[in-house]
Amino acid sequence: MAMALHPHVVLRAQKELDEVLHGDRLPTFDDRPSLPYIDAIFREVLRWRPVTPLGFPHVASEDDIYEGYFIHKNSIVIPNIWAMTRDPSKHEDPESFRPERFLDANGQLTNEVEILTFGFGRRICPGRHVASDTLWLLVASVLTVFSITKAKDESGNEVDIDANDFTDEIVSRPSPFRCSIQPRSPAFLHLIPA
Repeated sequence: MAMALHPHVVLRAQKELDEVLHGDRLPTFDDRPSLPYIDAIFREVLRWRPVTPLGFPHVASEDDIYEGYFIHKNSIVIPNIWAMTRDPSKHEDPESFRPERFLDANGQLTNEVEILTFGFGRRICPGRHVASDTLWLLVASVLTVFSITKAKDESGNEVDIDANDFTDEIVSRPSPFRCSIQPRSPAFLHLIPA
């Protein structure tokens, strides 16, 4: 959805991928340091539309005070990840999809590596490294081979996608939408595993 809505992001990502991979192969983890914009896309996808907007409940192990609020021991605390990813003091224009927010003036990744989708504290997702690496490789591989655009109707007009049409469940996902996913060119077909 994010790529179909933001074709300039796709073009910039593919330019970076082509400079590193030369259209000859799929990316590997060894390429990751050379692909900061791909990493920025990965981070922005998870920030822009967190999969678990309310995270998972935690229990306070002892009495605590947070920003003037007393929290009793054994209280259930539900983190509002949605609000955290929309904090304008941390993320300017938080509703916009802008991967470059994770890049410095030299185009390198910033030190902001906290991905709230995986939780925090002692209950942070133990599989976060596998999930993170898998998602990064998926983003890099798909953008290496495919163009992702809005679908066109019978008259050739782009079909709109509602960027805010997501489920309101514990796990958030976009409602069904139409888009076009096509090989970038016949030259990239050899990269698609059989």
